[in-house]
Amino acid sequence: MEGLFLEEVEQKEVAISGGSCAVPVLYREVFAVAGIFLAPTLKLRDLLPTSKLVPVEVMPGKGLLAVMAFDYRDTSIGPYREMGIAVPARYRPRLNPMLIPPLRMAASLTFEAFVWQLPVTTDIALRAGVDIWGYPKFLGEIEFEEGDKAVTCTLKEKGEHILTLEVRKSPPRMKTYFDLNTYTVKDRELLLTPIRGISTSLGRSFIPGTARIALGEHGISRKIREIAPGKSIHSLYIPRARMLLPEAERRLAL
Repeated sequence: MEGLFLEEVEQKEVAISGGSCAVPVLYREVFAVAGIFLAPTLKLRDLLPTSKLVPVEVMPGKGLLAVMAFDYRDTSIGPYREMGIAVPARYRPRLNPMLIPPLRMAASLTFEAFVWQLPVTTDIALRAGVDIWGYPKFLGEIEFEEGDKAVTCTLKEKGEHILTLEVRKSPPRMKTYFDLNTYTVKDRELLLTPIRGISTSLGRSFIPGTARIALGEHGISRKIREIAPGKSIHSLYIPRARMLLPEAERRLAL
């Protein structure tokens, strides 16, 4: 299952500042954790670049803020780490019923979200992410600590603490595919990029509070504090996965 996921993928060179990058980017060994937190819908709308993107809601006035940490240990652009802060949202939905879209995302492990921040630890990951996909990347320091019961990931910029994500481990029993459909802005268009993943050992929990974040005093920290995310309602622990990052699938009007 996992071994054949990246076989026979054809890549092409895409120009980026200072060189080129082979796309799709292949992620052969990935370690990841994520926490999904309740947050006020009105505050989340302020993070979105267009009113055509609508936050998913789990109850009246409550949407979601996702914090995801990735340790890419073996990739076609070299090893690096990344932390994503995103708003689960849909583009121009005909209907936006409460609870159903987030439940469908959680049950199918098919997530649709606007990426608000995406710090990384290497220059090529920064340049490729910005130039090809318009990802809002900056260089940061990202450190993981794994204990018996939890994984902690700390993000800093030039030594200044931004946030620490702690995720309680859930038994990694699932063998499954997962999708991360990301929205970004590039050249005054909204890009939809379908990131595909596969894991033979994925753990998840719907117990409230299995993930938590601690904030510093960085500008991003203060913005997250203004959003006032509450208790986590979903967490993921993925000790082993593979992923595939292609070029954007669709270009949408802002």
